[in-house]
Amino acid sequence: MKTIGYVIPCFPTLSETFTGVEMRAMIALGHHVVPFSFIKGQHFQRADIPLMKQCCYPSALPYYSLRHITHSLRSLPFIYQQREFGRLALIRQGLQLALWAHRYQCRHLHAHFAWHSAAIAIVAAKILNIPVSFVGHGADIYAGPQDLQTKLSHCQFCCAVTKAMHDHLQSLTKTPVHYLPCGIEEQNYPTLNNDWSPSKRFLFIGRLVEKKGVITLLKAIQRLKHPIEIDIVGDGPQKAELMSFCKQHGFIHAVSFLGSQNADWLRSHAERYQGLIAPFTIAKNGDTDTGPLVLKEALALGIPIITTNLVGCTEILSPDIGVMIKKDSPEQLATAITNHQLKSHQELKTQRELGYRHVMKNFTAKAQAQRLSQWIEAL
Repeated sequence: MKTIGYVIPCFPTLSETFTGVEMRAMIALGHHVVPFSFIKGQHFQRADIPLMKQCCYPSALPYYSLRHITHSLRSLPFIYQQREFGRLALIRQGLQLALWAHRYQCRHLHAHFAWHSAAIAIVAAKILNIPVSFVGHGADIYAGPQDLQTKLSHCQFCCAVTKAMHDHLQSLTKTPVHYLPCGIEEQNYPTLNNDWSPSKRFLFIGRLVEKKGVITLLKAIQRLKHPIEIDIVGDGPQKAELMSFCKQHGFIHAVSFLGSQNADWLRSHAERYQGLIAPFTIAKNGDTDTGPLVLKEALALGIPIITTNLVGCTEILSPDIGVMIKKDSPEQLATAITNHQLKSHQELKTQRELGYRHVMKNFTAKAQAQRLSQWIEAL
């Protein structure tokens, strides 16, 4: 099977578990995977440590690599169509990546995010005359696309993590676009515990940024006749603002900010929560969550879900396994929380069992890797 060079903007990253999950699933299928990243993350999942040790960073390569300079002519048409990146920097980094990929005998380059990682992967692939693909995730497609149509026209295929993104990208290009949702590592999620007896606490988990909709959650808590207790797991630029809001409105003791936690923490604490609240929205710059992995993890852990009806959520959930409301509506969210509290224990148990079966059928990393492997091997 082909050796695949993975090109990732920053690896490993605590909040971007999907890259490590995908690489491990491809390795399990028999591919040799070699990661390349431009920045080494400071906070990461423990499971990503072995891949991090294998990862090549630009500091380990010559700043100027001339080994494949004569073959760089093949990349010039693409480079000259780029508008977002300096041409000299692009060809220099493409030659760096080509040197590394040649050293490890990579026969395919696969980039995550349609930004500089995809551009440099395309240049390196053209230099080495090997196929290249990339994955679009969200902000790179909707909030800040960079020469997107040019990248699409110069790769062998592109992957979209939602069906809506697939339709959008395919409308821009004749290059094949494949639907490839992010998956979960099923071996980390054993069969649900039938003796589930959660506390009354709710959970939010994610980066504290605008698109997560945490301010809507806090405004919904204001409206509740029967207050709830909730743990906010995550960190980010909105943290100080959110904590100030809680203090100002007198429910700082009901909302606990636990900071960033790894995937092991969620798996070991999941059973204590009666529900996950994920009030996703669309940020002012257009950024939004696409196929949120946290929803799939919650389903696999048996945590009932209250979220919004954005496309990324409706493609994962159905009404029998999760409650979906209008975005940016504290009133609807407060009603959904109240209705959740009124559900019987048996209703919630049925919901979590249906959700577990659904995610294991449709969103495992193994199944997604098998599809990706077939597309790569066919080239």
